[in-house]
Amino acid sequence: MKNILLLAIIVSSLATAQEIKLDGSIITSTTGFEENLLKENKNITVISKETLEKKDYKNVEEVLRDAPNVMVQETYFGPVIDLRGNGERAISRVKVLVDGIGINPIDESMGTLPINTIPVNSIERIEIIPGGGAVLNGSGTAGGVVNVITKSTARKNYFTSSYGNMSYDTNKASFGGGYNITDRLYMNMGYSYLKGNGYRNDDDREEGSFTGGFDYKISDRQRIRIQGTKFRGNQDTSNPINKELLAQNRKAAGFPVESNSDRESYSLDHEFKVNDKFTVLTTLYDQRYKRNFVENSVMDYEMEMPKKKSVFVPNMNAQMDGRFDEKSKGAKIRGKYIYDRGELVLGYDYNKTKLKRSSLITATGDKYDYIMGPIKLPTVIKPVDVSVNVDNDIFKETNGFYGLNRYNLTEKLQLTTGLRYEHSSYGGTRSSVSNINTSYPNYMGGKPIKINKTRVAEDKKSSDNFAGEIGLNYSYSDTGSIYTRYERGFISPMPGQITDKDQKGEYKPNNLKSETSDTLEVGVKDFIGNSFLSWSVFTTFTEDEISLIQGSVHNPATKWWSYKNLGKTRRIGTELFAEQYFGNLTLNQGITYVNTKITKGDYKGDKVPMAPEGKLTLGANYKITEKLTSGVTFNYVGKSTVREFDKKDNTFKTNISGYHFTDLTVQYKVNEYFTVSGGINNIFNNNYNYSETRDSAIPAPGRNYYLSGAISL
Repeated sequence: MKNILLLAIIVSSLATAQEIKLDGSIITSTTGFEENLLKENKNITVISKETLEKKDYKNVEEVLRDAPNVMVQETYFGPVIDLRGNGERAISRVKVLVDGIGINPIDESMGTLPINTIPVNSIERIEIIPGGGAVLNGSGTAGGVVNVITKSTARKNYFTSSYGNMSYDTNKASFGGGYNITDRLYMNMGYSYLKGNGYRNDDDREEGSFTGGFDYKISDRQRIRIQGTKFRGNQDTSNPINKELLAQNRKAAGFPVESNSDRESYSLDHEFKVNDKFTVLTTLYDQRYKRNFVENSVMDYEMEMPKKKSVFVPNMNAQMDGRFDEKSKGAKIRGKYIYDRGELVLGYDYNKTKLKRSSLITATGDKYDYIMGPIKLPTVIKPVDVSVNVDNDIFKETNGFYGLNRYNLTEKLQLTTGLRYEHSSYGGTRSSVSNINTSYPNYMGGKPIKINKTRVAEDKKSSDNFAGEIGLNYSYSDTGSIYTRYERGFISPMPGQITDKDQKGEYKPNNLKSETSDTLEVGVKDFIGNSFLSWSVFTTFTEDEISLIQGSVHNPATKWWSYKNLGKTRRIGTELFAEQYFGNLTLNQGITYVNTKITKGDYKGDKVPMAPEGKLTLGANYKITEKLTSGVTFNYVGKSTVREFDKKDNTFKTNISGYHFTDLTVQYKVNEYFTVSGGINNIFNNNYNYSETRDSAIPAPGRNYYLSGAISL
């Protein structure tokens, strides 16, 4: 509490933060074409290039942690972006785009968002649309859309180069530039490199990313843009550690996890202005994301034997070797026609994503308990070797058709209507091979025990879904507007969700269907005096929510699961963003509150797991002199719950407390071209965790520092 009171004093007097000025902003995430932000009937936040340059962010994850309405979850396989309380399902309910192209995986269990493969120095802006986007983007937008817009979309001459040193022996270097070689040809390229240790013992990482392309004006009415990105990274870290050990040493390492990832993406955009009223945009893309990891742990294993006998082996030294290779190709065609009283956008989307995922689990032990029905015999000292090899070869193919119309009922009142039809087919092959080698107890002859089980399942299904929206936006003044909207969205199943695994280890198809969501929202945006205000109130109801029922969760070798449309949830909340301008001082505040509730299903009455109740951001930016700027940001993330399982597969809830952190930044502009930046993150050295359960957690860094210099031409 003392830290929060001290922060309030600092913010009231000087400080710095996410300076997000929306007046005159142009966005592309609502129609696929450039639109004026203040005309939108959605609560949209734009993180500008200027905001990104005020703090030496290592990756996009850090940027979004500072955004006023974004929650970032640190999951077992990487960061997940959450908007409006989607919690553990956020990876399939919030769509993340790069220049309008989706990067969400088609697998929830081992999938992750490759947002940290996007170099921060290549970003022009980030557009955040909570709770909207189903007509334009299809399945998986119930929570909203985050669109990262890169500098390759703007034909500006620029050159930037920077170098920074951070805590934990981390160094970061980058350069980028774009140049109009002729009146028709524009080229751009950039490179970013980071190497250093992490906050926890034995953590280290090394990563590099290259991006480049060109934009060519074929004629006054046609242009073509080709862009490519290549990322490669290696990271050594560790899994969650027991909280009792963490209390003694925040930097203590858990069992080691080694991973490496490669991502490459290529896109081609063609713009054709048929005439002054009709424009057609075509995008073709091809992207691939590979991720490999090796994780060490200790696990228990129980194996079924013939004639109702079983062997239980505790505390086996185990290793999981995982492989993830996802390829995605697609096309987006959209046309915009401007008529006397509005505009009409028609579009077609195609995407096919293939994923090959494998995991090899090996475990060894030197003793086991032999069980014959209800009788447990004395512990046996025998070597035990277990291996389980799981392979998934799955796909999802989608065709979507949509129309979005904006009609000016009067000079001040605009009606927006939209409709989308989407057909998806998905499925693939699963296989599992289990091998167990040991021997019977000596008093039973000591004969070898060799068990081999092979299971294969193949399934393919399809779904047809509709999305729609209708809304009004009333501009009651030159700067202010009030809006209301209704949106119907959907989430079609992922290919890995249409096959269950029963408690005997056999694969079985299920009858999973798409879930649907209905969102109602009312909001207002306005400039009042020297202040900007954006406020919305919303509610979302989800039907047939996909629920995962599982058991033996503490043992990946014997884990079983079932997907069912059991869930029904309700989310009610509000979002407020305000910014005030007082000469050299800019203050801003962001408040997000979401009340979630499961209203149907096995967990009726519970809150949505891993969904924080809200977020508070406070910030200020003070220009001390023409060259020196200083500031502070404060973020508070509310409490949440985690659903866990004990070793008998009984569920229980763990309440996770809220946390806060405060960052201080300073910028000094040496001259027109050179700027020095420094900062202290988590200046009060608060202990909080990126992820947490009842017994274990992954700690967030304590107080840390950075110093960097940047050249801009």
